[in-house]
Amino acid sequence: MDRENTAVDDSPIHASTQTTTRFQFAHWQFFNDKDELHDMQAQSVTKLEPQVARLLTLLIAQQGQVLTKETLNKLLWPDTIVEANSLYQLLTKLRKELQDNAKNPKYIKTVPKKGYLFLPSVSPIETLEQATLVATQNLVTTSQIPSSKTNLYKSMQLLMAKKRNWALTLCAGACFSTIAFLSSAPDTIEPTQYEREDITYELGVEFNVAAHMQHDLLAYIEQFNTLKITTKAGQNQYSQTFDTRIAHPTWHPDKTKLAFWQYQNDMCVLHINDEQARSIHSSSPIPCHLIRPPVWQSDNELILTVSDKTGNSAYLYRIEQQQLVKIPLPQKSDESYIGAIRAWEDQVYYVIVDADHHSRLVSLDGNIHMTWPYPLWLFNFDPAKQSIVSNDGSAHHNLVAKLRSGQTYPVFATSQGMFTNLSIDKNGDIYTAAETWQVNIRDQDNLPIFSSSSHDFLPVTNPLGETVFMSRRTGQCEIYLHANNQVKQLSFHKGYKYVNFLAWDPLFSKILSNRDNELVLYNREDVLVSFDSQHTSAPHQFGWLDAQNIWSSDTEFVHTFNLDGDLLRKTKFASDFLIFDTKQQLWIVLQGNTLFQSQSLTNFNAHKRLVSELPSDAVHMIKNPRLINDTLYWQSTWSKTDIIWKLPLTAPHQVTKLKQEPLIWHYDIAPDGALRVAKMESVEADIKRIKPQPKKT
Repeated sequence: MDRENTAVDDSPIHASTQTTTRFQFAHWQFFNDKDELHDMQAQSVTKLEPQVARLLTLLIAQQGQVLTKETLNKLLWPDTIVEANSLYQLLTKLRKELQDNAKNPKYIKTVPKKGYLFLPSVSPIETLEQATLVATQNLVTTSQIPSSKTNLYKSMQLLMAKKRNWALTLCAGACFSTIAFLSSAPDTIEPTQYEREDITYELGVEFNVAAHMQHDLLAYIEQFNTLKITTKAGQNQYSQTFDTRIAHPTWHPDKTKLAFWQYQNDMCVLHINDEQARSIHSSSPIPCHLIRPPVWQSDNELILTVSDKTGNSAYLYRIEQQQLVKIPLPQKSDESYIGAIRAWEDQVYYVIVDADHHSRLVSLDGNIHMTWPYPLWLFNFDPAKQSIVSNDGSAHHNLVAKLRSGQTYPVFATSQGMFTNLSIDKNGDIYTAAETWQVNIRDQDNLPIFSSSSHDFLPVTNPLGETVFMSRRTGQCEIYLHANNQVKQLSFHKGYKYVNFLAWDPLFSKILSNRDNELVLYNREDVLVSFDSQHTSAPHQFGWLDAQNIWSSDTEFVHTFNLDGDLLRKTKFASDFLIFDTKQQLWIVLQGNTLFQSQSLTNFNAHKRLVSELPSDAVHMIKNPRLINDTLYWQSTWSKTDIIWKLPLTAPHQVTKLKQEPLIWHYDIAPDGALRVAKMESVEADIKRIKPQPKKT
């Protein structure tokens, strides 16, 4: 069949006398009755949004025929006026779930000026329940089905009417593969019931909790710089306060020794205390950006996870020798090491996330012991059930557990806030910090123009007073525009990585952002174009050269593009801080502590001109540069405290700290030059115990 010339079906979708709710195409199985999409290759299941599931059902129902946009809009939103891009948003989400490419489609093809075509062959999967219901199916009428689902029901019936001749043949193969897959799975375990109780109640911030595996000891951080040691019921025992932030206490599994970190300027120090908060050992300062909880490997050895500008690295630290040895992990250059965990047989394992955001648990010999189809960032070992408890793949970061057999079971769902760390004792009691907060972008009157429990904002305001910003408000990184006292969502993506940059063009008519390795261009209504940045990793910096050309950098190469996404130039130039002055047509580059200007990156050394020498606390973890009215702004972090800086290029020696405090997410500059801060506020964090309940007899 010539699919390019396939007829367009503009007629209503009629009912038939048969229906089915489960289908197979390629390596996918779609359970319409549950809105579930099963990937038989990855052995993973995704719960689709209801409208996305309805769209897939309609496409399957009309497999081999083009469905027009008008027909889809009528069936998806009957008697409703919707935005012009609503269907596009659903198609984008569905293609993302199917890992489909609109330019080279395997599943959903766009037929220009006609509509959309579902490409793969589809076979219905009949179940025992469906076979039983066939005899009574004529008793069900569309009048018994809610009106919002009637068209969907009719679509399912049409599919069976059209496919009846080949359904029995293909269904046999599909059912056989399903039976084979299910028969290979372990028996379902009886789910455990958990109850949550508060350990701490007082106002303030308590987080980074650690429960001792054997003893009645709990440690956590209070108000960023105080180490608290209590019983597991929360009764205070000892405390110690530091002059800078501390983080991630971890008890020795048998002995009453506690390891934890302290941020000191641009370094991190590993401390080891006893159960009375008395110091036993402190390491030499280790260069760091961020750190994760240490893991005890033996009485004298810990596995440390330290982050710098290149990412996380694992180290073996020997206490008595104060020796730090980098561990060669079995990972590829485009994969990320997340952290270590002590699990089965008291061995240490490592969590790696690949370029497709899938996670795996590995040992140093490269053996894979467990996998997850989403990024893992929160995890610990439950010795009572011999499982890994972790975040799930949802936007809410509920807790789930997985056994070595591959079986999973739910642990606890968040009703508010977010679990931010885990510690589990020998009884399977889970101790965690449940944090809630609000992030505000505040205007010139200190009133929030937008508030959310999202944990990322990146506001950028143009001289017209319009603010574009990124938020994880929906659980995904989305782009919003605040203009004329209204907030409008511009992007509708699903992904795991943050949007790191936003920039208005010099004419204030377009917006540029990144998403993973792609660069995305917006106007005030929607996405205009997106294209591959052609970097080996996600861009670290980018911006505009003029109204028609853009640039991006991965810290090793600078690429320039036109607005169609054509790569114009690739320049090898290493930089951690780079910005282009569109007014003066000059590059601003930081090398070490020295800020330069230059007309060219290709001949940088020949053209560079000294601008200013910056203090050390101004260049550590430097990010988010802005050039506004000949004034340079940026952020840095020092002793895990956030700082916003200002440097007028007309007076480059007047370097000023505008703001210095913890939990500044991002900042913005109003048209009048006033500083706006996107900051975590109303922060609350309490220690909770999630306790397995005894089975009822």
